[in-house]
Amino acid sequence: MKKISLFLIILVLFSGVLAADYDISAANQAYKNQNYQKAEEIYKTLVDKGVKSYDLFYNLGNAYFKMGKKAEARLYYEKAARYKPLNRDLQHNLQLLKSTLKDKEVDDKGFLENLAQKMFYFFSSKALGFLTLLFFVILMLLISALVIYRGRKKRQLVKILLAIVAVLFLLFLLLTVFRLSAFHKQNSAVIMADTVLAYSGPSRDFQQVFTVHAGLKVIVEKQNQDWSLIKLPSGLGGWIRSESLKKI
Repeated sequence: MKKISLFLIILVLFSGVLAADYDISAANQAYKNQNYQKAEEIYKTLVDKGVKSYDLFYNLGNAYFKMGKKAEARLYYEKAARYKPLNRDLQHNLQLLKSTLKDKEVDDKGFLENLAQKMFYFFSSKALGFLTLLFFVILMLLISALVIYRGRKKRQLVKILLAIVAVLFLLFLLLTVFRLSAFHKQNSAVIMADTVLAYSGPSRDFQQVFTVHAGLKVIVEKQNQDWSLIKLPSGLGGWIRSESLKKI
């Protein structure tokens, strides 16, 4: 019973990932009035209080972009993408921002990979949580019906429905688990400093291997005290100072 209760709590929390009790109307109005600095200050105050949502991160990214702070804009666009990775407005602004960066990123995803991503994020977090919970409830009702019904035909029908619903429940449950894992995975980061030198080891005594610039998204593979081993979109790796990046 405890496991079932915990499972339901997880589903409720996941379905409410996008929900938050906050007000960004004042910041939005400042943004409309082209007072981007004031808008950024209000948005950032909410972020510092621990508020997390797509709208907040996306709007803050827009404010930073308007102010010419490309690294900060990239950071919050990528944070927003964790909530709605396929949002057209977000993807448009993100591609526009990437086109202005010094380090160019090539999207080498094939057709099948893009299709798989669209299918993976087809359902919103709320819809996914609701559907998983719905099929769980239906599954429990069918199991109860199987115990109650004595007639052969009714039991046969319930067994067929039970098998179908069980498959759908497991499918959505697995998708929920994978989405939760993807949502909380934080091994990506954005280069924040204007110019950053990468070395072959966690010290400036090692050989320089490449240079990266503000706004580039990288994968953090390992940390060693004040140094981070990053991997570029091209696959090249090197060590940089951890203070030069921020986790998404």
